[in-house]
Amino acid sequence: MRHWWLYLSIAAILALAGCSRRPGPPVSGPTPTTRPQARTTVSMWTIWNTEPRKSALAEIVKAFASAHPEYAVEVTNAEPDAYKTSIRVQLGSAEPPDVFFVWDGEWLQNFVRAGAVLDLTPYMEADDGAWKARFQDEGLRRFAHDGRVWGVPYLLQCTFFLYNKDLFSRLNLSVPKTWPELLDLITKIREAGLVPIALGNQQRWPAHHFPAVLFQRLMGEEAVEKDYDPLGPGAYSDPGWLRGMALFEEFLKRDPFNDAPNAVTRESARAMFYSGQAVMFYTGTWDFARLREGGEAPKEFWDRWGFFNFPSVPDGKGDQTALAGAPDGYVVSARSKHPEAAVAFLQFMAQAEQAQGFVGRCQELLQVNDAVTQDNANPALRKYAEMVAAADRICPWSDTLMERSVADEFLNGVQALLDGKTTSKAILESVRKRQAEVKKRMLAEMKKPE
Repeated sequence: MRHWWLYLSIAAILALAGCSRRPGPPVSGPTPTTRPQARTTVSMWTIWNTEPRKSALAEIVKAFASAHPEYAVEVTNAEPDAYKTSIRVQLGSAEPPDVFFVWDGEWLQNFVRAGAVLDLTPYMEADDGAWKARFQDEGLRRFAHDGRVWGVPYLLQCTFFLYNKDLFSRLNLSVPKTWPELLDLITKIREAGLVPIALGNQQRWPAHHFPAVLFQRLMGEEAVEKDYDPLGPGAYSDPGWLRGMALFEEFLKRDPFNDAPNAVTRESARAMFYSGQAVMFYTGTWDFARLREGGEAPKEFWDRWGFFNFPSVPDGKGDQTALAGAPDGYVVSARSKHPEAAVAFLQFMAQAEQAQGFVGRCQELLQVNDAVTQDNANPALRKYAEMVAAADRICPWSDTLMERSVADEFLNGVQALLDGKTTSKAILESVRKRQAEVKKRMLAEMKKPE
């Protein structure tokens, strides 16, 4: 078992948890003698566009400006799906943001290969590695490439089945431990005249989580990541790929979702869950705060939901207790005009006081040591932290590991499958074909002279 989450003090807190530049200032920030005389503005692009993250970030920005009056941070908040396109456009402009949000996996590595992000290794190692020591090892591993650190991991997001405790009790249901038990559960809920699982797949990616976890359960993390790698074999020849899709098709035959899920937004699916129209909701920990005090769910629902991990799959070769999730965080643009100021802000975000404040407001698990305490975490976050601490593996989602256009093929295929317009074999063939094209292009680009 990996114990990289045992980062809270035992007495007071939970038991859980490129383009090189010269080393930056100490972790405490620039010294008075090196501070610039003019006010420097750091531009930051993020997907934290909704509450409570938006306000929590604003509080950190305000505190940073107070502690460092020579700096200011200008934040641009973007809707996550729109951000995936807009950030690429902005990075190609004359004014790229100094700091910008990234998911881990291929999303980050693509920017690294393109030379678009600043190598943070010198800053991480400065002052005897004080800044580096603030983060979880696994998070830093996911933000490293070729032995260099390219970004700052901040949040750890995982996906779970959320369930309505009252409806489970009324229908005499138990939390499923295996895939067959989940199928039986869905049948019982349908027989009771209720929607088993709320799904809003208008944005395409929510539904892909189901086959993505099935792949991991069937083949294991290493096997799936080997094929996801855009420069890897990309053959998708293991029988587990087709079996995973077949299991998903069997799942769909049980009628697990609400009507027309491809026309429903994630927000509407969430409302369907907390209003009692659906018994379960497969979503990420980013929704936890929205279902508790201060969120959008009504007060009577705050304590009426629980969550469980994706069930095990019989005869699977992968870790059957692995969590599905990944860290996300921030990087500094390689073309930033203010790299020292940008790094200073990211260092400030990782200070214990700021991290603890973020957790208190957002109830999310951070990759920063000492961020989650007994005082600032509600029961759901504490349970989540304990599950992470006990997990041997946390396996990233398919769409963050695949090259973007390959991921699009997969997401489009799963969306079409929900509508009965394609087959599992057709999806895998389109993914395989597109990845071969991507690999050929990338290898050709790597051979080009500088």
